[in-house]
Amino acid sequence: MTQQPKSSLQRLLNVEIVPLGKVRRDVLERIAMRLQSDLGCQVVIAQEQPVPQAAYQSNRGQYNTLMLLNAIRPVVWDKGWKRLGVVDADLFSGSLNFVFGQADISGSTAVISLTRLRNEFYDVPMNDDVLIERAVKEAVHELGHTLGLAHCKNPSCVMYFSNSLVDTDRKGSVYCSECRGRLEAGGGK
Repeated sequence: MTQQPKSSLQRLLNVEIVPLGKVRRDVLERIAMRLQSDLGCQVVIAQEQPVPQAAYQSNRGQYNTLMLLNAIRPVVWDKGWKRLGVVDADLFSGSLNFVFGQADISGSTAVISLTRLRNEFYDVPMNDDVLIERAVKEAVHELGHTLGLAHCKNPSCVMYFSNSLVDTDRKGSVYCSECRGRLEAGGGK
C-alpha cells in the first residue's frame, strides 16, 4: 500500500468522524486507523448523532446529502479540521440516482454512506475488508474535495469520480502525483 507523504497532508488535515445513526464501532475504528495511516493525519471519532429525519425523502427511500452536510456542519471550527459524517443509509444528491458521498468543496464537511459500499447490497457475501477499503477510498475522495481538489481524470487516483462500484474498486486510496502536487502547493485549485 502506497502512503501519502505525511508532512504535506498533516499540515492540511485532521478529521473528526461523526457517526450518523447506528454505525458499527469496529468499522469506524478501522476507517479511522486507515485514514491516520494513509494520510498521516489525526483522526477522532465523535459521539453518534441521529440521522436527521427531515433529510429522508420517502418517495426515493434515500437521504439528501445536502441536508446531512448541514446537520453536521460545525458552527465554529478549528482550522485544518474536517468533519466526516459516516452513515449506513442510501444517499442521493440533486438529480443523481445515488451517491457514495458528498463534500463541501473547500469547506469543512463531508459525508459518506456505507450502504452501497457493502457487498450485501449487491447480493454478494459480506466482506468487511472490502467494505473498509471502499469506505476509505470514498472518505479520502470526499476529504480531498474539502481541501479544494476537483475530480481527477486518472482512473487510479482516489479523486477519480466513482460512477459505479467498479470505479471505486479500480481506483487507489491515495492521491495521484498531480493531485498531491496541488495539495502541496497550498490547495486543490
